Amino acid sequence: MRVQRRNRRSRGGAAPTRILWWGGLGLFCAYLLFFLVFGRMGLVAHLRLQDEAGRIEGEITRVQGEIDTLARRVDGLNRDPHTIERLARERLGMVRPGETVFLFDGAGRASGAPPPAPEP
Repeated sequence: MRVQRRNRRSRGGAAPTRILWWGGLGLFCAYLLFFLVFGRMGLVAHLRLQDEAGRIEGEITRVQGEIDTLARRVDGLNRDPHTIERLARERLGMVRPGETVFLFDGAGRASGAPPPAPEP
């Protein structure tokens, strides 16, 4: 007598364990994909951090420009006597001996001068 082997695939339906196995694998993959995209260190967080890094790099560049400008001003104040004299004249109102200073108000008249007479 000859023994016939049965092919597992020849049955009409899938085995319940196989369905559970593939379903569990599918759920695990969905869970993993969700946290790869939306997790604390996921794709969305990575993109947000890249945007913030770009913004901070731009601000660093701006501040470095301000630092360079201020360093040039400090250098000018330390080395250039004309810059020091100009600032002393503008901010402190200093003059050299023998100079006369004329102060004007916003209308272009010298302060202390009488206003112009109206024309008849």
